[in-house]
Formats: sequence, C-alpha cells, structure tokens
Amino acid sequence: MIFGMMMNVHAYLGGTMKTSVILHGLHNEFSLDQMKACISLAEKYGGSFRHVVTGIQITGIEKDDKEQLISELPEGVTTVIHRGVNSLIACVGKGKCKNGQMETQDLADYIERKHYGRKTSHKCKIGISGCGRNCPDAMVKDIAFIGTSQGFMLAVGGNTGMRPEAGQILLRKLTIEQAKKAADILIDWYAEHGEPKERMGKLLERLGNPLEKINL
Repeated sequence: MIFGMMMNVHAYLGGTMKTSVILHGLHNEFSLDQMKACISLAEKYGGSFRHVVTGIQITGIEKDDKEQLISELPEGVTTVIHRGVNSLIACVGKGKCKNGQMETQDLADYIERKHYGRKTSHKCKIGISGCGRNCPDAMVKDIAFIGTSQGFMLAVGGNTGMRPEAGQILLRKLTIEQAKKAADILIDWYAEHGEPKERMGKLLERLGNPLEKINL
C-alpha cells in the first residue's frame, strides 16, 4: 500500500522511473576507448557511475532509455546477468605486479570466454588473485584461485551479503592447466546440480566436494 502511494505521488509530480545498467568487460577490465564510449553514453542518457561488486554501473537513467543505451554499448562491453556466471575479477598477476606469484590472465581469459553468461541456479562469481594479498577479494567469491609460490590454491563457496563467509579450500598447488580443468568441472557441476537460488557454497554442503576423487 505504501509503495502504491509512493508511485502515485511520483506520477503526480511528473517524474519517471529511474533504472541502472551494470557493465562488464573482459574479466572486469575496460580499455580506455571502452571507458570513453561508456562515459559518453552516461552523459547522453543523464546517468552517473557507481562501482559495484559485479562491475561498473551506469545509474540514474530513464527506464525507457535502458534498452537503447544497451544497444549502443561499445564492442567488448556487455551487461551483467543476475543468475549465472556473472562476475570474473582478476588482478594483473605475476609479471605485471611485483607481488604476483602466479600469472592470472591466461586462466581468466579461458574461464571468461568459455563460461561468462552461462546460466546457473543462482549467481556465480569468480575471483583470481596472483598472490595472497588477494586484491580481487577472491576468497568471498563462489570460486577463488589464489596464487602461491607453488601454484594456485582453490577455494569454493565464498560469499558476501548478510552472512559473509570465506570459501572452503579444496585444492592447492594447481598449475594453470589444472586450474582450468577444475573451473570447468565446478561450473558444469553447479549448472547441473544446483537447486533454484542455491549458491555454490550451499551445494558444496549438500553434495560434497566434486573434485575429491578426480585427478586433474
């Protein structure tokens, strides 16, 4: 009832509903040209920018303009889906950061190109860090790869929200190729067995570790 009254007041005052669009670039990186194009779109449609967990958000645009704005996004920039593999954040990794112990870009590119946008029972966020400093906050993602001097550590089931928790460590000392295989298995498993609105951590509690008896 209160919501209806607010809507009536809003209509009476001649306002229109505002909405937003969350943008995603390849493992959440945007080129200078892409950012310039997105800034131009925000200016064109009267929006502003916010940083959110899943990407960059253009907020404050008219609801009627949303689809047109999306159609004008630059190449390589997409919108974020809400149920599926919808966020992959990777740091620059070894070779580009003095603290990096593992290269991250090859693994991030592989997972992004193969799995981004894939439908799952709920959101699936992935974080890849080249070292234990964990700049991408990987440990609170559904799937986390953390670089060490001996390879990637894999943790599963992290999340933020009302009951934040770190992921459960399942494997250590993974090569990049082993990490790719592990990601494939986990995402396939989640897509096949996840119940509606069930996060990966809850699926792990319910069915156990799908990698336990697999030789990567």
